[in-house]
Amino acid sequence: MRKFLIILLAAISTLTFSQELEKSNKYLTDFEYLVEELIETHPDPYTGFGGQIEFYRKKMDVENLISDSLTNDEFVILINQFLSNLKDGHTSLYFPKNESIGSKVLPLQLKISSDNIFVENTTKEYENLIGSSITEINGISVEKWLLKAKSFLPSENVSGAYYNLVKIITDYQLAQKFFDCSSALEITFSNNPNDKFSKIIPFQEQASFPNRKSKIKSDNDNGLLYFSMIGKNKDIGYLAWNSILSREVVENTYKNSPNLIQGNLNWAYGYLNEKQTGNIEKDISRVPSLYEQFYELSEKMSEKNSKYLIIDLRENSGGMTPIINPLLYKLYGDKYLNFDFEAEMIRRISPLYLQKIGFNNIDDFNKAYNLNFKIGDYTFGSFGNVYPNLSIEQKREMLRRGYNGFGADYLKKTEPMSNVEIFVLCSPKTFSAAYHFTYFLKRLGRTKIVGVAPRQAGNAFMETTNLTLPETKIEGSISNSKQILFEENSQSAEILKPDYEMTWQDFKKYGFDRNSELIKTLELIDN
Repeated sequence: MRKFLIILLAAISTLTFSQELEKSNKYLTDFEYLVEELIETHPDPYTGFGGQIEFYRKKMDVENLISDSLTNDEFVILINQFLSNLKDGHTSLYFPKNESIGSKVLPLQLKISSDNIFVENTTKEYENLIGSSITEINGISVEKWLLKAKSFLPSENVSGAYYNLVKIITDYQLAQKFFDCSSALEITFSNNPNDKFSKIIPFQEQASFPNRKSKIKSDNDNGLLYFSMIGKNKDIGYLAWNSILSREVVENTYKNSPNLIQGNLNWAYGYLNEKQTGNIEKDISRVPSLYEQFYELSEKMSEKNSKYLIIDLRENSGGMTPIINPLLYKLYGDKYLNFDFEAEMIRRISPLYLQKIGFNNIDDFNKAYNLNFKIGDYTFGSFGNVYPNLSIEQKREMLRRGYNGFGADYLKKTEPMSNVEIFVLCSPKTFSAAYHFTYFLKRLGRTKIVGVAPRQAGNAFMETTNLTLPETKIEGSISNSKQILFEENSQSAEILKPDYEMTWQDFKKYGFDRNSELIKTLELIDN
């Protein structure tokens, strides 16, 4: 009997050790895969680490920290800390959804000013907190939490760190991991430097946020893309765009990549106020058309002899940059066609990139474009310049065709708007293609930026290239490109400062209205 027990215990011990080793090897295998793809795909995987030697030193440090005791979430945190050296908002692992934790809600909606995080909306129970800034969480200053946030979720500048911290605070699963909390946060608020108070704010199973009325309201708000005429005399054009996406993009996908259409529709209806019907053609038709909306807006502005256009990108985290090119032509005419942005886009050719654009291998890619690239090669091109090898008339014709031929009818009817002054509203949510739109408008002139700086850096790694780790099936993304829009080491290379930056005091001045940036802009126009 004793001999049998010894054998049984030995077998159990061996099995347990084998399971622990398998778990540890699983994470090591995934990390090795990620590093291989990072080196092969990313345009500059070493510089952010201090060079190739330091890259491998930090890689070894991570390998030494991988153990059988890790959970998937802890593995993601560890790897994102490693990747944060790149300062790249397009390169990270995504946290897997943990159904056992649930999806509780913080009863506060937060907003970012240039100098603070503050409460924009709450449930009825906490409505006295609206406008209060947050100075501490669990007894630790926001400044210190911002430092931790930079390594928890990759960011490119201080706006990105603020954006990620707000995301962490309000997301129950992320807050659990970041603050190591149970079911509540102790938050210290302030309404002035000498007035601080703390409250325990528990996450709730559900929360109902009242629709706080704004001094400015649009009857056309569909959630994605819409226009209004605003101001005292309804003579100021206003275009709100919450993702660089429109019907033209969806129609193009349906025609050329029909297998991707459901993803496009899910993207669009994630913003729209209505739900999909299940009829693809009908659902496509209900997505607003950018060029149709812009045509109708231009008609209204012409009727009112309007001299001002406000483009609202505060909620816009990007999309398909090329769709904005015809708008730039209508706003700037031939100046845009001949403008040299003196900017560059560098792209790395890799298997992941080829897979993303629909090629199985480098030979198929070279054959399609009559090229002679190898895996690992770079492409170098100007950024923003309109088809530099074409004549001026050829350039005009390309842009009149709309987005790959879609939307041309409305563009042909749209009168040039080369005499209007433009205001762009932005926030830390403004990212990627939305940042590009802001950048182009600013560089081309007649444009002022109002709000809080975007989380996108001017000189930054770009383009989401998706990957899935083979063992854990955790998903993530690696950049395949680098854009250089400004001189290296300049302030704008890291952060695009608005002409009129909104501080906490500015939001307070306008009663913490959700459209404070818009009210500020109308005030600037009136004065």
